[in-house]
Amino acid sequence: MKWRHKISSGSSRGFTLIELMVTISVLAIVTAVATPSILTQLTRMEANRVKSQLENTLSLAKAESYISRQDIIVCLSKNEKRCHKNGDKTLLAFVDKNDNQRFNPNVDTLITKQSLNLKYSTVKLRASNRHYTKFWGDSGKPRGHFGHIKYCPTSSYNQTMYQISFNQAGIVRYKPNADHPTGC
Repeated sequence: MKWRHKISSGSSRGFTLIELMVTISVLAIVTAVATPSILTQLTRMEANRVKSQLENTLSLAKAESYISRQDIIVCLSKNEKRCHKNGDKTLLAFVDKNDNQRFNPNVDTLITKQSLNLKYSTVKLRASNRHYTKFWGDSGKPRGHFGHIKYCPTSSYNQTMYQISFNQAGIVRYKPNADHPTGC
């Protein structure tokens, strides 16, 4: 017969079940050991990114209000329109033309919209009993609207806590929790 195949008793080219189980076990151990370090690094990266977003937006609002001679509102938002003290989705800066402390796309001029994309923390605006801060167009300062934004961890891997504060002169400062307790 022409269709006979030889079955060789030599080595096979695949993995045995034992080799596959050992490989999977080693990968599981490496993953279990590395996961906390990876999560800690991811939380640090988020904290630094949000810090930069907050500082840059506040500095931009201050400069833009002074240059354009218009009042600029900066606030946190849950829905990209209404300002909320504990908004954790978006950071808004806009010219509030109808003076309602709310971003209206058809009326107001958007200066910047920053998606926060928080996975390991929350942010909270503390500016007296207001849910926004206003940089006044005549000076570029948040006269009567000073305060801070707290960055508070929600994950056990995130140990970063800080405040980004803005004073009467409009000076934006980073204050780590070790120097200025956030109360998170």
